[in-house]
Amino acid sequence: MKIDIYAHICPQKFIDYFSQHVVSPEKLRETDWPAGLPPLWNIDKRLEIMDKYEDYVQVLVPTGPASGVFRSPREAAELARVFNDGLAEIVSKYPKKFVGAVAYLPLNNIDATLKEIDRVIDELGFKGICLDTPIYQLKKQSGENYEYDYETVKPIDLPEFMPVYESMSRHKLPIWIHPRGKGALPVYQGEERGKYQMHWAIGWPLESAMAMYRLVFSGVLTKYPNLRFIIHHGGSGIIPSLAGRLDYPLEDNLKMRPLGKENPFEIKRPIEYFRMFYADTALSGDVAALMCGYDFFGAEHMLFGTDYPYDIEGGDKYIRNTINAVHRMNISDADKERIFEGNAKQILRL
Repeated sequence: MKIDIYAHICPQKFIDYFSQHVVSPEKLRETDWPAGLPPLWNIDKRLEIMDKYEDYVQVLVPTGPASGVFRSPREAAELARVFNDGLAEIVSKYPKKFVGAVAYLPLNNIDATLKEIDRVIDELGFKGICLDTPIYQLKKQSGENYEYDYETVKPIDLPEFMPVYESMSRHKLPIWIHPRGKGALPVYQGEERGKYQMHWAIGWPLESAMAMYRLVFSGVLTKYPNLRFIIHHGGSGIIPSLAGRLDYPLEDNLKMRPLGKENPFEIKRPIEYFRMFYADTALSGDVAALMCGYDFFGAEHMLFGTDYPYDIEGGDKYIRNTINAVHRMNISDADKERIFEGNAKQILRL
């Protein structure tokens, strides 16, 4: 079996609610609005593509407008409930195709987020949650006019998010990390997102790497050693290739410039905390990049994921190329089985 643990979706139920109560698609200026990519919301189209591949199933991961950008803290909670109920209905209707779902959360309302985590896991059987990085806040809203607050984007290592990590540590289920950088890195003063597609090709993997770095150095993994974070695009693709720079040179630098009483590295070197993350295989079929991730994270910390359906063929290309790339990796059949299904079954309790 091939369990795609990073298959994006935006339920039709959510789109309908969003269009009626928030912002109409015609006036929405959000570039990742799903209307132009039918497999994100059209289940029949999604199943048509999935059926081309034997023993291929998906874990459904949220995508689309972040609730906290468009709604007040109270309203964002309702938006998240609509999204998650839509996911639950799809999984219930097609359990042999969709083996689990990941929660969409109202991250501008932590109390509501904690309640929604308990609801979707305990009542709906969800397999984890998704956190964007960075986390945006609504600056102002008047009718269908809205603005991102670029100056106060929030990193995921702030103290206000620690209850989320404590909750997921208690539930013993993973947290999917997904880059959202609206301006994204790299962007220079006066430039808008989208130039040369830098935000997509370089900015988002870099944002994921920065999230990993923050989680390690803030001591989150020290305080909650049972937490499992799933990092998109091969564990950002950046951390594995910079492993040497993150090992002894960084350790030496920390000895010269100690972190003080809150030093989280008294038990393990920093590099060992980076190896605790789980990396997916969403690297567009690049075998060399997959092998770099394999050498760094190990077979036990790699999960088959495609980034479906964000390709020119509505997901078909990413599924095809990623399956072929894993098969072409110079590793044992046992390790390929771990990547395709074994690891997902274990950490998602499938």
